[in-house]
Amino acid sequence: YSGASALLSGLAVGMVLAMPWLLFVVVRRYYRATGGTTDVTTMWLAGLMATFFGSLICAMADYLWLEFVSPGFIFEQAQAALDTYKSLPDMRNTELVTSLQRAIDGGLLPTPIEFVANMILLTTFAGSITSLIAGFIVNALYKKSDRRGKL
Repeated sequence: YSGASALLSGLAVGMVLAMPWLLFVVVRRYYRATGGTTDVTTMWLAGLMATFFGSLICAMADYLWLEFVSPGFIFEQAQAALDTYKSLPDMRNTELVTSLQRAIDGGLLPTPIEFVANMILLTTFAGSITSLIAGFIVNALYKKSDRRGKL
């Protein structure tokens, strides 16, 4: 429904932009909870686990929504994308339009469980990279202050 409401679209963008900050907070809290004795790989793993288990919760909600509440959502979005591409003069006769039309006609669109599985993989990968970066930042920022006795 975020496509129909500017407020929901803004909320979705805000949640996506908040993810790196939230992972930084998770990694920093883990670092502080261990008394500053942890290394970057352990902080990375803490952020990775938080992202993975968070994506599982989100995946369960998305699967239930796509399977039972709005079962035609994936088809409707693919059809809307196809209609948009067909309305653009430069895109009408492209391979993208042909492939998308073939996928819709042939029933090759992902099922809800396939969509959710891919979402878990993408979210976990993005969380892994973000957690690794956050681990390096926490290590660089707080290791210096730990040497002075400030945790």
